[in-house]
Amino acid sequence: MAGGSESRRSMASASVAAHRAEANVADARLARYNDRIGRVRKERAVWPGAAFIVEALLLLVFLTGSLAVLMNLNAEADRIGRESADLMDGLVLASNVAEEFAADPIAFKEAYEADPMADRWLSQPAHEAENGSDLLSAECTFRTEDTEAGTMHYLTIEVWKVRVLNDSAKAAEEGIGFEPGGLCLQGNEGEPVYTLETSRYVPAGEVVSHG
Repeated sequence: MAGGSESRRSMASASVAAHRAEANVADARLARYNDRIGRVRKERAVWPGAAFIVEALLLLVFLTGSLAVLMNLNAEADRIGRESADLMDGLVLASNVAEEFAADPIAFKEAYEADPMADRWLSQPAHEAENGSDLLSAECTFRTEDTEAGTMHYLTIEVWKVRVLNDSAKAAEEGIGFEPGGLCLQGNEGEPVYTLETSRYVPAGEVVSHG
């Protein structure tokens, strides 16, 4: 009887020990599972935030690029608009100068050479323009061909965009000097805004009308 009791106690102890071992293994597995779940949750919590930042940065880059393109397009449109307006004004100025020349080539040449900066050769009176602003100026080049029957007068008109200085005090700040009440036209660089060639034949002995 004593031997049987002892055997049963040993079996019970072994069973308890095995149960505890299984419980410890289960607890360890549960701990590892919980640890893994915790890491996954942390990663899931971090990645959405990181993805949002990346998307925001990409959107910012796209918007910045789009804004730069729009600004370039607007600047180009403004430049083309100014050039078109200058071309139209240059055509009008050159046409007016050509009409004056056609009326009396000799008197026209004398008047131009006497004062090549007169208002009649400009798109607007220089003294009325704002100091430092741009206006158009007609530059005239003359050529004649004499024949037995008369003279052919040729005129080349180049319209240039120039900068007008009509304030002697402000011009002096830029190192440009002229008398008070005078003016200075800066420009004639690059290409003319508009060019027109015209001619007028004057027969020998003809009195050219000044009207």
